[in-house]
Amino acid sequence: MAVARQDLCSTEPRWVQQGTASMSSTIQGTLDSPPETNSGALRARLRSWGPRALFGVRLAASVCLALYITYALELQNSFWAATTAAIVCQPNLGTSLQKGRWRIIGTVAGALAMVTVLGLFAQSRYTLAFCLAAWCGLCGVAVVVLRNFASYAAALAGFTAAVIFADTIADPTSAFFFSIVRVSEICIGIGSTLFVILLTDFGAARRAFASLLEDMARQLVRGFRSTLAAPQDARETGVSPREILRKLSLFQAAVDAAMADSPYLRSRSGHLREAGARLMDAVLGWQRIALEQEVSSQPSEDVHACLDTLLSRLDPADLGRDPERLRSACAEALRALEALPHDDASASVLADAARDLVLCLQATAGSTALLMGARAERRTAPWTIVIGDPLPPLLSGFRVFSAVAAAAAFTIATEWPNGPLAIAFVAIAVLIFAPAGDQARVLVTDYTIGSILVVAVGCGLYFGVMPSISTFPQLAVMLALFLVPVGWMQAGSWHTPLFLAMSVNLLPLIGVGNPTSYDASTFFNIALTIILGNIIGTLFFIIIPGLSPEVRTRRLLALSVRDLQRLAGRPKARDAARWTAVMTRRVEDLPPQATDEQANSLLTLFVLGRALILLRETPADEVERRLISDASAALAEGRVALARIAFGDMERALAERAASQPSEAPAVISSLAQIKIITDALDACSDLLEGADGQCTNLS
Repeated sequence: MAVARQDLCSTEPRWVQQGTASMSSTIQGTLDSPPETNSGALRARLRSWGPRALFGVRLAASVCLALYITYALELQNSFWAATTAAIVCQPNLGTSLQKGRWRIIGTVAGALAMVTVLGLFAQSRYTLAFCLAAWCGLCGVAVVVLRNFASYAAALAGFTAAVIFADTIADPTSAFFFSIVRVSEICIGIGSTLFVILLTDFGAARRAFASLLEDMARQLVRGFRSTLAAPQDARETGVSPREILRKLSLFQAAVDAAMADSPYLRSRSGHLREAGARLMDAVLGWQRIALEQEVSSQPSEDVHACLDTLLSRLDPADLGRDPERLRSACAEALRALEALPHDDASASVLADAARDLVLCLQATAGSTALLMGARAERRTAPWTIVIGDPLPPLLSGFRVFSAVAAAAAFTIATEWPNGPLAIAFVAIAVLIFAPAGDQARVLVTDYTIGSILVVAVGCGLYFGVMPSISTFPQLAVMLALFLVPVGWMQAGSWHTPLFLAMSVNLLPLIGVGNPTSYDASTFFNIALTIILGNIIGTLFFIIIPGLSPEVRTRRLLALSVRDLQRLAGRPKARDAARWTAVMTRRVEDLPPQATDEQANSLLTLFVLGRALILLRETPADEVERRLISDASAALAEGRVALARIAFGDMERALAERAASQPSEAPAVISSLAQIKIITDALDACSDLLEGADGQCTNLS
């Protein structure tokens, strides 16, 4: 039984932050508040405890159902299916479906990889250990490159291979059979959890996603209008694109959960992804008007008043009440924007930014209507992998490889009997928390503390309670009394990994099997192995720490400047799609600790690259193309002043063409608008583009 006790902590920090945290809200009161206020806060707190209590009940019910099924089928390692149920159980059906799906994918991938390695190098323990460390290192790269539950699957592929290595190192010929049994047990745990949640969930993932869409749309409209009216006042009141950027990672997870909640939504995933792309476009439009207001001269008050009046007719609250009405209002607003006269570049910049915002609201209303049951044409979104900064995933892969290799070398050198089991726990610790970045050390430390605490609890249950249990109902009651309060705490926001460790480590620790056996030496050996494995994993986060938020932010800015210069120097056909994908990923990867000025710098570089691409795509004569080429070459070399002069020359050439050929005035105004965006961005980020250690200080 001991060999099947490894894959215990299969979860990822992102769902700790996104899934369970979304269930609870923190309601704070002060001691000096009036009695009415305190009583209202108490009622609000009690209401917020309801979803947490429900999660605890779901957790206990899922584990007990998985145990009952394995007992009925007379499977020996019942705790494996029950542990899977505890891991897969999430606050709503969508996230549970996603986690179950990716858990199966990761388990199969890890099992196939290790079976292949065992078939090739069964007689060489050193080669096997190196291949295991290399595979886990590759998985360590993938957990940072991928996002959400795909990242979880990559982590699972790594420590599933470590589990099979530990279980079959003494007899490699049993690896294939063991892999089949393991996948079967996993499916039982997943099925048990999904059955329990199907009975208690009624579209929570879709409601959560719709609420997030409404919140982001409300902040966008409020911030856009505030910046349009008075950018200085908007910054002083805390209205900035940074607030939207902090929610982009939550947006991706919410989309995945909502699609998993409904096969119909999955077949229409393109509509939901389009809402995310439009959100980014609207944020960039917001940044463009901030640049135009701060760096350039003000356009006429008539333009401001007209746009503000137009946007005031769009109420984001309609997303929750009647999204179709908002879509109709957006269609009218788009027609009104088309009718507006674009007499100069400044007015064109503002109108284009407003159009991006209206299109965002229209796409958001369409997605919300879809979540509410509206019909739409089938449209799927392609699944792509984009790397914003290659260093964090490489660092993660090196950390995982080093930790697993060190644990394997120690096991082989000392011939530690439980060493293969410890290797699995080391892999678990360094893989699961790798995506957390600079928070990984804190999270894995909490997890290790939880593993130590559950040993104390498990000791009391194993020696004091379980010997007197003779029926399954008694066992279920014992587990429920433990799992319901632990699940309630796990669904909160206070040291979540600590309680996660307690919920997933208890069953393997107390050895709930069919039949259950009691062996003190086995219990303490496994407990010691769990603790030592987690401690070693924690130590490698100290020995090879992740990048600090400051370093990550500086690298994202430096890489964006480098790519912008490459974009200017070597134009390619797919520049627009690649630039948008890479910069969107970097915006999403921006650490929460980054300042508003640094976020503005990254957005300004994003805007600058887009404007340069659009300018190149507009029709131009030979003189204008030469000026674009000269300006791009100067920008590629970091000579901002020279690029500014070249763009100024092109601006004058375009003005002369518009004067001599009035029929081409609309196209010329469009090109002038892109030049204005570029020159405003160059003025704002000249120090950063010239290689100085700073950001776009003009917007600070």
